[in-house]
Amino acid sequence: MDCAVTLAPVRMDATGLIHGNRPRKLTENTLKQAILQAAKRLGFERVAVCAAEASPHASYFDDWIAKGRHGTMEWLAKYPATRKDIRSRYPWARSYIVLSMDYAHELPAKLPPKSALPGIARYARGADYHETHKDRLKKLEEEVLRIGGPESRALWYQDTGAFLERELAAKAGLGWVGKNTMLIDPRRGSWTLLALVVTSIELPPDAPGTDHCGTCTKCLDACPTNAFPAPYQLDATRCVSYLTIEHDGPIDESLRGGMSQWLFGCDICNEVCPWNSKAPKLAPDVPKGLADLTLSKIFTGKPEHLEKRIAGTPLQRAGVSKLKRNAAIVAGNLQDESLLPSLEQALMTDDELVQEAVIWALTRYGEKARGALARAQKYVVSDELRDRIISALKAQG
Repeated sequence: MDCAVTLAPVRMDATGLIHGNRPRKLTENTLKQAILQAAKRLGFERVAVCAAEASPHASYFDDWIAKGRHGTMEWLAKYPATRKDIRSRYPWARSYIVLSMDYAHELPAKLPPKSALPGIARYARGADYHETHKDRLKKLEEEVLRIGGPESRALWYQDTGAFLERELAAKAGLGWVGKNTMLIDPRRGSWTLLALVVTSIELPPDAPGTDHCGTCTKCLDACPTNAFPAPYQLDATRCVSYLTIEHDGPIDESLRGGMSQWLFGCDICNEVCPWNSKAPKLAPDVPKGLADLTLSKIFTGKPEHLEKRIAGTPLQRAGVSKLKRNAAIVAGNLQDESLLPSLEQALMTDDELVQEAVIWALTRYGEKARGALARAQKYVVSDELRDRIISALKAQG
């Protein structure tokens, strides 16, 4: 039996709600349908509901943190009670309205020569999604409050609160969490972003998603750094996305080869997933600053120019220093001799993180970079790096 919320309507509007002065009881189903319609009017094609209650996977999350698999992402260890049960922070929470949005997964038809765009994860090839969806998420929050009435509460979040979004999306029936820990929609694959609105309105939940990974292990087998210790488990400290975006220091040398040409993020486990054959074809909207970004421009660009180029995109999160570090590792993997002059120019900085990565890259070139490596001694800012150069030169004979 539906519970009811008392409002005061007499006139039907486009949401299916009635407005006016006479009290009328609206059932949970009526409220839910009104919210779903409001979400779709705002452009959220996939929206579903689940209850705000304790997470059934809380112990797995605790174990993941205890094993240090979150790396230096210390914010993930904060507010554990909130992640396990939102009601510990918001006692009024009753329901989650969970949203899923597609993003383009194909490259533009034409790219400038040597564009670094293929080495940027697909979600990051345009405007920062935190800003892209902010306005309509705020509007949906306002709609939920309007529909629920003056006593209702609601808050929107996208990738910023203490929420296990993928678990909630699977619980709401938008897909299932695959062996690569990504949410997989059986109709659209995993090129999706998630957001939610938590509300005090008690809404009928949707049926949860069911797992359809079966015996497939393509995502696990394809990971170049073995970041999956087991199906449905991710060791972020080995994940290329974590290494290129979140990790602040030098990247473990044993993992650098696995980065291949990935400058920012990684899409390999999504690329090989068979379910992504169902992903919709969306036209990519790539800013010119990213489309014509090359490794050479990263090495030679002034910090302020690079900051301007990546402004408003997810690459801002890594910043200039880590972007140069990543680019040097990519250059070391490519061993493209045309990059040697600009790679050497990248040494002209007092940023030890960048210098260390560049010196590593130069050693990968072998004899072809011997001159650049020898000249590097006058730029390095630490004795340790100078000793590394001397050792590399001696090893070359």
